[in-house]
Amino acid sequence: MKFYPLLAVLLVAGLKHSNSLYSAESKDSAPLVPAAERSQHFAAVNRQLELGGELYGYVDIDGDLQLFATQLRKIADSVAESQPMVGAMLQQDFSKIFDELGLTDVKAVGLSSVRDGIAGYRNRVFLYTPGGRHGLLSVLGGSPMPYVYTKLAPADADFYSEGEFDLPSAYKAIRAVLVRVGGEMTASMVDAQLKKAGAEAGVSALEIIQSLKGRSVMVLRLDAQKNIALPTPQPINIPAFSLLLRIDGLGASLEKALASVPVFEVKQEGTMKTFTLQIPLPIEGLQPVLAIENGALYLATSPAFLKECREQKTGLAQNKEYQQALAQVGAEGNGVAYVSPKLFARLRQLAAINPEAAPDAKRVFAMIADNIPEIKQPLVTGRTNLPDGILVRSSLHRTLKPALAAVAVYNPVTIGMLAAMAIPAFQKVKAQSQEKTIHNNLRQFSAAAQQYMLENAKNEAKYNDVVGPDKLIRELKPVAGEDYTELVLKEGDTSLSVTTAAGKEIKLDL
Repeated sequence: MKFYPLLAVLLVAGLKHSNSLYSAESKDSAPLVPAAERSQHFAAVNRQLELGGELYGYVDIDGDLQLFATQLRKIADSVAESQPMVGAMLQQDFSKIFDELGLTDVKAVGLSSVRDGIAGYRNRVFLYTPGGRHGLLSVLGGSPMPYVYTKLAPADADFYSEGEFDLPSAYKAIRAVLVRVGGEMTASMVDAQLKKAGAEAGVSALEIIQSLKGRSVMVLRLDAQKNIALPTPQPINIPAFSLLLRIDGLGASLEKALASVPVFEVKQEGTMKTFTLQIPLPIEGLQPVLAIENGALYLATSPAFLKECREQKTGLAQNKEYQQALAQVGAEGNGVAYVSPKLFARLRQLAAINPEAAPDAKRVFAMIADNIPEIKQPLVTGRTNLPDGILVRSSLHRTLKPALAAVAVYNPVTIGMLAAMAIPAFQKVKAQSQEKTIHNNLRQFSAAAQQYMLENAKNEAKYNDVVGPDKLIRELKPVAGEDYTELVLKEGDTSLSVTTAAGKEIKLDL
């Protein structure tokens, strides 16, 4: 049976590389089916998995989205019969849309889980993309590289993540779909709205999107003993923490906006410009600071922690537990996440450090404690972009068996439901674009009609008076089935209007 796990599997934690490969000659394995019956992608996927553990799964999805595109087109044709305006928008080549989004790049998916020790598992997920990746999958970055930013993490960091991203490529794919569905005008409207969003603060949302390419880093350290109180009506204690974020590209687009915020004290310290919040916060030890260096943006919970992370000599990279965990997933890749046992232990203490909490809060803390596992070994996950696919490896406390349920959910019914939710959004954007065009047409007619009346001493102007090959307006093109030929503007009129094929009146106040 084939499923549609494209998006779900991307969110699944993955596993550790093994030299144990499936062999058709092994006495412990069943023989492969005859070549004529064999999935053409099986061997390539199988090379990245481990066979014989608690879980082994392989799904060939080559061509499935094209079949679904055909089914979706039939649905669109049925909708068009009852709702012409919606149907007109749905007259799309869905197969090409899926291709532009990069969803058809994935030809097969495999996953495996092998018990490793008493309470651990080596897990793997592999998305086979023999022709490369583009569209939405391009957001995952390019070739693997060493994880160089561990130098920012203290040796006792409880969480560390480093990941590559390429948001401009993903936005390019989404924009191409907008052009296909609603035309260049619709895509331009989205661009304009993104440029407008945040412009008053000195940076637009579109500028931020275009700058987000590179790597992001997160470092978190929890104090082993100290707690801090949150300023809530009924004070709640949480473990004291220090946090550092680093995002490539974002600093260059935000620098101008940050410089204009009066609550920041701005300093140039060598190659780094810092923006320290001067307003005291009601949380002990929290004094947020932003910094920009070589286009990257840093955010830290305090200047002291920012300095510690940047100036340390012996950090997480020298931590033996981290080194052993990283060996499970490889020293280079496109994304890694590491979690220490102490993080889980401290979170399980929430009830104990809040003895005076309200009953409802105590129940929440108890629920959290019950659902947080007792971890004895560090957990690690790594993602690597290979020439023929995306491999996610991990050493975790659980198997990937729960992921099978998520994989099963991604079937044509679910995709159809997602499409049904997306259609109204596209319809709204297209309708807004059409209304804007109609308003422009009415505005052109109004200006031409007033000029005609002035030049010819008339008190009214009809469509045929101002529109034509040799008239003031060469042509007014309908975009939603509206009819301009009955338009008349008289002296003293305060509005013009036309009605679309769907029966909606579009009015322009003069």
